[in-house]
Amino acid sequence: MAWTLTPRNDGGLLDVHRSEFLVDGHRCTETLVQWKGGESSPLKELSFELFPDRGVERLLALYRFKPCWTAPKVLQKLSELPQETSFVLAQLDGRILVLCPLATQSHGGGSVCSLRGSARGLDDFELVMLSSGGPTRPLLLALELPRVRLGRAAQLAAERCALQLGDDGCLRRRKQLPAVFRRWGWCSWDAHGVKVQKWQLEAMCRHRPAWMVLDDGWQEEVHSEEWRKWLHSPQSRFEAKDFNLADLARKLAEEKIQLLVWHTLLGYWGGVAPQRGYAVVSKRPWWPQGLRCECPGEVDVWEGDFSVLEEQDFLRFYNDFYASLAAVGVAGVKCDGQFLADLLLGTASRALGEAHEAAAREHFGEQPPLISCMAMTLCRVHLSKSVLSRVSDDHAYPGVPEDDKSVAKHLWHCSMNSLWLAPYVYCDWDMLKTSEWHCNIHAVARAVAGCPVYVSDTADAFNMEVLRPLLIPGRDEVVPCTWAGLPIDRQIFEDPTSNRSPWWVVNSTTGGFIAVAFGLCDTGGDVMKETLKPSDLELGCEHACLQVDLNGRGHAAIFSQEGWDVQLHYMGFSVLALAPLQLLGQQRLAIFGLAGLWNPTGSVAVEAVDGRLRVTLLCPGPLLLWSSAAFRCTWGSSPVTLVEGLNLVEMSESEVIIGAE
Repeated sequence: MAWTLTPRNDGGLLDVHRSEFLVDGHRCTETLVQWKGGESSPLKELSFELFPDRGVERLLALYRFKPCWTAPKVLQKLSELPQETSFVLAQLDGRILVLCPLATQSHGGGSVCSLRGSARGLDDFELVMLSSGGPTRPLLLALELPRVRLGRAAQLAAERCALQLGDDGCLRRRKQLPAVFRRWGWCSWDAHGVKVQKWQLEAMCRHRPAWMVLDDGWQEEVHSEEWRKWLHSPQSRFEAKDFNLADLARKLAEEKIQLLVWHTLLGYWGGVAPQRGYAVVSKRPWWPQGLRCECPGEVDVWEGDFSVLEEQDFLRFYNDFYASLAAVGVAGVKCDGQFLADLLLGTASRALGEAHEAAAREHFGEQPPLISCMAMTLCRVHLSKSVLSRVSDDHAYPGVPEDDKSVAKHLWHCSMNSLWLAPYVYCDWDMLKTSEWHCNIHAVARAVAGCPVYVSDTADAFNMEVLRPLLIPGRDEVVPCTWAGLPIDRQIFEDPTSNRSPWWVVNSTTGGFIAVAFGLCDTGGDVMKETLKPSDLELGCEHACLQVDLNGRGHAAIFSQEGWDVQLHYMGFSVLALAPLQLLGQQRLAIFGLAGLWNPTGSVAVEAVDGRLRVTLLCPGPLLLWSSAAFRCTWGSSPVTLVEGLNLVEMSESEVIIGAE
């Protein structure tokens, strides 16, 4: 029976269309709620109550707990949805329900939607539409799916959203991560804040990151103590106030380091200063009522006047800005504060984003190194071609020690937000510090996230040893995953900061899987226990499991139906590598990959060819593999004796053929 959704008292302004499609031979139901009210200019906010014929069992809501960031909330009813909910996953009578409010923008108008619970109770909820005119448009997509994995459900939802919006350019499958982000980098923000100076970047050069971000503090003379004034300061120049960017970029280039600089989508936090040759207008944000209710303190922070470009100068400004940066050797940018454009420009915010992206391609290359930040709004997700985007609020701040609760919240938020955003963008889990007590749990989180790795230590505090297990030996490249780090299905409807069990995050690799259990609940010293089971992963065949130990070989065995047990304390972690069992003669082998890495299966690919195995490594080195028995095999040109269990074999080549004698 299809999940039925009916508007209550909509005044004839909504249409509900229901259709079916097949996924892997299973029938899926799609419900599309559309606006048919015609023109609705000027900007206004409308809400409609929706009544489903059945309640849900459990649900995950991702909602805007700050104007620029979403956070997870686990609930029992749709009527409990927080205001400004952007994405919902729910269990429904043995099936999966996905709710996706939509954003549409064009020169003729558009709308941005969100969800919230209804005061009526039951499982009623409200669809909130912020509209600025335009023709009939889709407002809400609801998918009822068979019991697919929740990551798969989110992927299907993104595909169907793109289909309804008529543009699949927002999807990750249409994008390619710029090559520079496959290597490790550095950012000035957590280390130096707005007081950053040129010599601090030059000092970091000796550690040879592949890229460096000169973050906020290079453009305008601002002070973090005067934060209200700071956040409303407009950009008054293209060149740095106290920096010689050409000299800095040249010195970094001599060390083969690419320089990226920071700015906001408006230019600077407060926009672009008047009387600088561009048409600007003073504006104040138009706040949705949901944000005023959900996060009033955050709204107060951003309330005030902004000097905003007029639409005819969007592209000219960005072409001039990026041309000046490229001319002095800047290779790319970090574009922050993107949510502000939606609040200030309405439907024109899409045109500003498109101008920014077009200028970046023109001046920094077809795949420009570009990090998007504060871009977790529906307009930025559905209407942008952004490739790499931050997926959480800052977990650390300049000069403020990071505590355990901040670490736990950050890892939970990143993994849950990635569930929604990974089908759209490459997920950025933010910078980390190698010199702090939490360095290793953050490093392991980046290994399983499959995200870019970049640090923010001062040059004299940086500890390269923390990064080595994340990198291909002898190179500055990060050991890759093939997707994004996501929580396992049976834990998605839990809060790991209050649930006294380890929190599993898993990702796929070229050689199998990486799975990490994190202790994110303060149990007061008690041990947390959890079991990873084969049913938690999409395993097409039998696998072996390795408990990764950087100080030794670790422990490996067949990954049985009983699963793999782990025990952790608060802020602890355990890393597992899973590799498929390969048949070689009468014996079975599992090739785990290079030793000494948090993600060994990301360093190897194995292919069965004519009864033998072709093993390809990212580089030569010590290879970990598990054997079902002691036997001799032909390894390259020489026979090698393998013992039953875990073996460590030194590889002098990056590709080898293994065959039974």
